[in-house]
Amino acid sequence: MFGCRKWQKIPMLQELYIANFVLIDKVTITLCEQLNVFSGATGVGKSMVIGALNFILGGRATADLVRSGKEEATVIGKFFITDKSLLQRIKKASDNNSLEEELLLQRSIDTNGRSRCRLNDVPITVTMLKEIGEILVNIHGQHEHETLLHGMNQLYILDDFGGISPLREHFADVYQQFTEKTTLRDTLTSNQQDRRQKIDLYAFQIDEIDKAQLKAGEAEELERERTLLGNAEKIYSTVSSCYSQLYESSDAILERLKSLRRELQSVAKLDDALQKIFDDSAQSEYQMEDTAFSLGKYRDGFNYDPQRLEYIEGRLGTIKKLKSKYGNTVEEILSYRDEVSGKLKSLSEEGTTAGHLDDEIQKLTTALRQKGSELTKKRLSTAEQLTPLINKELHDLGIPHGRFSVQITSPFLHNHGDPQISDAKRHGFDQVDFLISPNPGEDLKLLKKIASGGEISRVMLALKHQLAKADKTPVLVFDEIDANIGGRMGEVIGEKLSSIARSHQVICITHLPQIASYADGQWKVHKVVKNGKTYSTIENLSGESRLEEIADMIRGSEKTDITRKQAQEMLRDAKRKVKSKG
Repeated sequence: MFGCRKWQKIPMLQELYIANFVLIDKVTITLCEQLNVFSGATGVGKSMVIGALNFILGGRATADLVRSGKEEATVIGKFFITDKSLLQRIKKASDNNSLEEELLLQRSIDTNGRSRCRLNDVPITVTMLKEIGEILVNIHGQHEHETLLHGMNQLYILDDFGGISPLREHFADVYQQFTEKTTLRDTLTSNQQDRRQKIDLYAFQIDEIDKAQLKAGEAEELERERTLLGNAEKIYSTVSSCYSQLYESSDAILERLKSLRRELQSVAKLDDALQKIFDDSAQSEYQMEDTAFSLGKYRDGFNYDPQRLEYIEGRLGTIKKLKSKYGNTVEEILSYRDEVSGKLKSLSEEGTTAGHLDDEIQKLTTALRQKGSELTKKRLSTAEQLTPLINKELHDLGIPHGRFSVQITSPFLHNHGDPQISDAKRHGFDQVDFLISPNPGEDLKLLKKIASGGEISRVMLALKHQLAKADKTPVLVFDEIDANIGGRMGEVIGEKLSSIARSHQVICITHLPQIASYADGQWKVHKVVKNGKTYSTIENLSGESRLEEIADMIRGSEKTDITRKQAQEMLRDAKRKVKSKG
């Protein structure tokens, strides 16, 4: 029984805190840097640990995850990240450049299904959480091995093993440029007539508005002037009459006011009250004189020009016509003119752009063929390297006559190596398929058509073992990878997992004592009933408690001293083999 070994400081999940999650009340799990195993009887809730981990990594969340009788479920993961490039990817995914080596990922969900996510106590979106989760942890579930059956995943596995992924991503960038420019060219080609019609229309509209020489506020000013000229006769007649009554007629109001003022002046000094009335009358006389002067000046300067009225009517008619087409006000018409001018400029530039697109597309086509050819060559070379390694792994994993092969279908391998550009996809020109023959005398066939669940699991483990160095994901999770595999292979699988744990932190759920014996840290999941409520508890095992659990896994509750000796020997052998591998 070794406890947590210390080989190197690798990025890892240090602690997992789970509260009110399904059947788990509250638990803190402090994990080892290497191989962590969770065991326990069927149905006690071991997969809830993986469920909690999946939850905190952005997996699907529903309100039924909240423990009955509680308001909210919470999971917190404490990660320690030493790899600077890995930390930089997380900073980019979270849009947070202040992150340091210790990361706290937290997610909660309440009974209404509302989910909240935080990174180092800063709110983040579920999308960010999921992207960060994909960087940190790779969960391989007991049914997830089915993803291995999809050709695209097989292509990605091959590229990861050969370090080809950066080249594939570069190809994808070029392919996207090619697609965008091809789409633009096709759009421009199919819409040339429409583009020319729009150019003509916009040019006409701009010319029509420019010829009008509109000015902001002009319409309102013209309306006021039209009202004035339309009532010119009435205005002149009224002003003349008022001026005459005030100043020119024989009984003009001003003369009468002067006579009134002279009479009051003779008695004003006799009484202060009369003096005030006299002063007011004098003031009124002066005001009326000003009014008469203004009326006379207005009358003498009044000029009625019928041609000016005719011009105003025409100008307002022009503005009305433009309003019916381009806007409710002169300001809106001028704004529309600027908008159309911008569109006309863009359409004119499109015509220039279209002339260069064919040259650009041709350059991108050449680049795609070059990068695609390079991808195919590297994949063929990688397949030659991977095939014998996986064959050896399969032999170790109990398929002694198994044969594995990678089939690459590519237009570069025929048609004189000059494929149609229509054959290209984002990942290149190739189709990758994994082939297997599990029994002697059988032809190689597609993995998805021949492999049983157990065989797929072993192929996945073989690939994981070989891809461990290339895989940049620091935490690998295996949920019951021993499904469909007997105890005879458990020791081999335990060795493989222990080997992977030299460069990754590994978390594994298993029923096999042979696998559990290789663990650096082991936890047992129990299911208990208290006060009529069911709980799943998680116990860290060491020393005698771990020995008892291994014995339970061998024989169940009927374990004997012989079973315990078998467990002790199993643990001792695992420790010896791990130590011998350094």
